[in-house]
Order: sequence, then structure tokens, then C-alpha cells
Amino acid sequence: MKVKRIWIVLVCSLISAVFFLQCTRCTPITDRDINPQISLVSYNTQTFFDAVEDGTEFQEFRGGKSRWSEQRYRIRLERLKTILFTAGERLTGAKDRLPDIAVLQEVESSRVIEDFCKQLPHKETYSYALCPSRPAKAAFTTVILSKFPIEHFRFHTLYMQDQSALRPLVEAQLNVGSEKKPRRLTLFAVHWKSKSGSGESAGIRILQEQQLLQKIREHNARSPGIPVVICGDFNQPLEEFNELNTFAVCWNTAAYKTENQQSRQPDGSYYFKNKWEKIDHIFYYDRLHTPAETPNTVHTGTTAIEPVLFFVLYETPLVKDGKPLRYNVVSGEGYSDHLPLGFRFKILQ
Repeated sequence: MKVKRIWIVLVCSLISAVFFLQCTRCTPITDRDINPQISLVSYNTQTFFDAVEDGTEFQEFRGGKSRWSEQRYRIRLERLKTILFTAGERLTGAKDRLPDIAVLQEVESSRVIEDFCKQLPHKETYSYALCPSRPAKAAFTTVILSKFPIEHFRFHTLYMQDQSALRPLVEAQLNVGSEKKPRRLTLFAVHWKSKSGSGESAGIRILQEQQLLQKIREHNARSPGIPVVICGDFNQPLEEFNELNTFAVCWNTAAYKTENQQSRQPDGSYYFKNKWEKIDHIFYYDRLHTPAETPNTVHTGTTAIEPVLFFVLYETPLVKDGKPLRYNVVSGEGYSDHLPLGFRFKILQ
């Protein structure tokens, strides 16, 4: 499929807009605390605005007639906390545990993340947060929360012909080991162009996939021994990718497929026009599935990801009548139109 000429690709690496939640409440990871299995959640939180109006919010979240308020904002923060603790318990088998890493889409600002982390308990929190600035006129950004140190990061932005910027591709290198015994993991977090609105959205997502693949190749050339996980809201199913679907993906794990066939797991994480869709994904390198052989592909060598557990967090109160209970600003009810993805994995050397 060809991309129409009206789109111009400009790729930039940005080193800005990061903050680390290193306060007296935070408990650092030590050698004794290292867990060889890593837990991750990817979740589109749906229109998660803060309580300060700055003009880029959706119409129903601003103005004198809006039902959005400080109180409803605080309730949403508490609901997000409940969701992540529920996912953490499913991932680890232990109560009162957060996932090691949380990748969140549709978050308005770093203010949301600061307010969210302030309500976390002293012994179970996120010490590091990566929050790119929103492009001009954009409503949201993509956030990485981590218990592990974020050692390096890059933000990669696509600009269109009118110089407006899309949400950046976030690249972060984490030390999931310890200071004395480091073990690195690179995480790419995405939120691609939605299918709603512009008729050029498919072409834009082609460019976003090309950008992501190029950045993965550059990463592998720099650090061939560091494994890669790619997650987020891609706004398209597997069959619409050109090359990324040659990577291993969580939807194809045996346990998920079995539970899906037994109707214990849904056939996706997003429900639209009376059917489930798989548009949220977690891709990774394993030893059986590697990217397609192309002249530009660089493999990661022997380092790989081994999945241990994958699930869609499909339960009340996130679900009503078998569907995601989307947030409704008028009633103040609901969570998100997407369901969180939970992933536990090992790094194999």
C-alpha cells in the first residue's frame, strides 16, 4: 500500500520531558529484591485528563457546562490505582503488588502521573516515570512507570506536512537487574493514529510502523544483546501490519488461546461495533520468532524474551455485560473503553 505524498516523514530524537519520582517514600530495588520474572501492564486509560483546564481537553471536559471536576479526577486516580493493583496481583500472585512496569496511553500530562504516584503506599510505588511532553494541540501523551531505573531514553516524533506532530514513539532502556548485576531491557511504547477522523489514518500508521522498525534496527545495531518489548495501542489488528507481525506477540501464547477458546478470556481488549478487536499489542523477541529476513533487519543474537503469563484483565468492575465499561464524564461512571493487558516474562541469555 502506498502512502500519499501529502505526508512527510521527519524523525527526531528528543531528550526532554522526563521526571524521576525519587522521593523519600520510594523504596529502591536491591539485589535481594530482584525477581527473575518481570511483570508489565499496557493500558489505554481513555481520556485521562487532569483537573486543570488548558484548552486542549476534549469539549466535554472543559467549559462551564462540563461535569468534569476535581472530585471526579480524584475518583479516576483511585480507580486507576485499583486497576494496577488488581493487575499486579494477577501477575505476581501476591496481594498489594503493582506491576513492575506500567505503560499508559491517553494520559494528559505529568501532573496526572505525579498525582497518581502520590496516592500509592510507601512500600509499593514507582520510583521512575517517563512522560514526554504533548505535541502542540495534542490532548494526550504516552507514559512509562517503572520500579526499575530508566538508564537511557529517546522520544521519536513524526511530523506531518503541516508541521503538526504525532504522539511520540517512546524508547526506554531499563536496568531490570541490580547495580552490581545489571540486566538491560529496552521498551518501546506506542500510541498510533486512531482510525477515526482523518481518512489518511492507515497511511499514517504505515509511517509509524516504518519509524518503529527503523528505531528497533538502530537499537539492535547499538545494543545487540539487549532484548526488546514493544507495547501499546496500535489501533490496528495483526493482519494490518507489514512487518511487525513477524515478531512474537502475546495474543499467540498458548495459554491465552486456550482460555479464549474456553470463553474465559475475550477475543481482544477493545470492543467496537458489536465485536472484539485486538488493537492493543505486546510484541517481543523470542528464539522461535524473529523479524522477517530483510536487508535492513538486525537480530538480537541469543538474548530473548520467554513469556510466562499473558492475560486481558477481563473482570468487574472494568467490564459490564461482557464489554469494557468506558468512562462517561456525564455520569462519572466507568473506567476505559480498552482493557489492560498483563504480561509476565523472563529474559533468557
